[in-house]
Amino acid sequence: MASVLVVEDNPDHQRAIAEVVRRLGHEVLLADDGRAGLAAVAEHRPDLVVADVDMPHLDGLEMCRMLRDAPESSGVPVVLVTAYLPPSDPELSAVGAAAVVAKPFSVQELTRTLRPYLTRDAGPAGAPATGSFADALLHSLDVGVAACDAGGRLVVVNRVLRDLFGDDTQDVPLEEWPQRLLLRHHDGTPLTAAELPLRRALGGEEVRNADLLVQDRAGRRHWFDVNARPLRDAEGAVIGAVAAVHDVTGEHRSRQYERCKTRVLEALAASPETTRAGDAMVRAIGESLHWEYVRLWLIDEVTERLRPAATYTAEGERPLPVPASFTRGQGLAGQCWEEARLLWVPDIHAPGSPVLPEVAASTDHRAAGGVPVRSGDRVTGVLTFFSRSPQEPEPALAVLLTGIAGTIGAFLEQRRAEELSLHLAAATDEYIALVGHELRTPLTSIGAYTELIAHSADDTPVGEIRPLLDVVERNNVRLRQIVDQLLDLAALESGHADVATADVDLAAVVAAAVRAGSAAARDRRIAIDLEAPDVLRISGDARRLQQMVEALVDNAVKFSPDGATVSVRLAADADAAVLTVADTGSGVPPEDQPRVFRRLYRAGNARHHGVPGAGLGLALSRAVVERHHGTIVLSTRQPAGTTVTVRLPV
Repeated sequence: MASVLVVEDNPDHQRAIAEVVRRLGHEVLLADDGRAGLAAVAEHRPDLVVADVDMPHLDGLEMCRMLRDAPESSGVPVVLVTAYLPPSDPELSAVGAAAVVAKPFSVQELTRTLRPYLTRDAGPAGAPATGSFADALLHSLDVGVAACDAGGRLVVVNRVLRDLFGDDTQDVPLEEWPQRLLLRHHDGTPLTAAELPLRRALGGEEVRNADLLVQDRAGRRHWFDVNARPLRDAEGAVIGAVAAVHDVTGEHRSRQYERCKTRVLEALAASPETTRAGDAMVRAIGESLHWEYVRLWLIDEVTERLRPAATYTAEGERPLPVPASFTRGQGLAGQCWEEARLLWVPDIHAPGSPVLPEVAASTDHRAAGGVPVRSGDRVTGVLTFFSRSPQEPEPALAVLLTGIAGTIGAFLEQRRAEELSLHLAAATDEYIALVGHELRTPLTSIGAYTELIAHSADDTPVGEIRPLLDVVERNNVRLRQIVDQLLDLAALESGHADVATADVDLAAVVAAAVRAGSAAARDRRIAIDLEAPDVLRISGDARRLQQMVEALVDNAVKFSPDGATVSVRLAADADAAVLTVADTGSGVPPEDQPRVFRRLYRAGNARHHGVPGAGLGLALSRAVVERHHGTIVLSTRQPAGTTVTVRLPV
């Protein structure tokens, strides 16, 4: 039986992971944050650590890095569980994680990931012979390994490289590798035989992080960093060389996608006129992602057809023979318009491809795709691309394209580059926060606990199942609340939600909101100190205004320490009613203050100190205030705390 340390600050997720480990027949140790996890490793020496990434006090990344750096714990495998970073994020591999599990996870997925690290070896008596052990080790590595003798003859090529280049790779002379295997530098320039890391190592050089770009047998591009060193005999003479080939494709693509996003933003910011901006944007996409053809189609509302608005064709390429316009459902662009979703076409020549047959027959491009451009909930255009390299439906690329398409839609709607840049940044933050955390957290609990219930024995007493059902119900309620708040916020921001105009006593509204928040405050011995005139009348929607004040008071209470005082002040100046809500909590870091009114944005101190919430209260407050033609600002108090000030016209 192995011992497994589960380091997770979410109690529901911690119990779910622990139950999976117990069902695998192993002992469970628990810790609630990174600091406690380090202490538990030092005390108990577990066989495996399963840790969440986003935790208070010390996050999972830093904890994993510290375990790797300490000699006494460097051999303990760490499996990271994350809803905050994509599994391909280079930070996860950089800290030495043995494996990564994305939230929400299934019980089967978590079991499949953990089981290999909980299987004990047979021991010395069953150990294989040295030669077979070395072969097995070489071929089980995720890193490519090649070795040659002093004459440059390849003597070792492990399974990773054979899968990449073919089983006959070892028979190819070293000097012929660049030409036969089309080896290049990361920037696409050809690699010469003299630049091969193994050849350089044979010359006595210690090679670190040499760059290498290759295509596998399916035509997919892979980026590698290569380390190589000479092998010497007892007298110091070079008798061969060995190279380790590390796949950095994920990191390269992350940087590539970030560059693409940046170039698109720069293109749009520098080109306020639509046509010039479109041309610069499609060029930025094509050049950044190495796509030979990119086209932006916009819907002509008079004829109800897609017509080209901007086109990029790579240098040396002949134009793609596509029609001058598409109807809904016609070809790749028309089908993307009709289905209103991202379409991937890994092989445009395959049966059932949405690419028009005459277009596919006239080109040697292999892959294509289309993403709808939206304005609100309406499709206003389509962005299409063609590539000679295979293009699989990669999630990170899908997020990038969806974000870019959203940017184009916003740009067409607003026509202002400065506003567009801010809009894209906010939209990207909101999308990542929503998918990466706020929805995945309850979904993880619902999915995991539902599976635990389904896999429980038929004779399990109802009393043992009820706590699991309670977790599912609690998280289901949380999901509904988030969705309801998002819909309400979207309706307010879009103008679809009615905001009544009537004579309202704001003093009475504020008093009612304070009473509504008093119960939660009393539970933590927090006093709410209200100062307001007997009557202060403005024109507005009493229900929406109370919703706004309740959100501000609730936020102040949540961020205040137990036993503190929340101050609520209402007064009138010459032309406005002024409401201030102040707390004595941890405050908002200066770098987070410009973003706290975005939907789903939560400052780092809120996430890491376990302050509950979904990041919608201030966004809803902002929307209500703006619909009343007012202003809302946040400032830091001295020595501690935060003040939110609302001004509403009287």
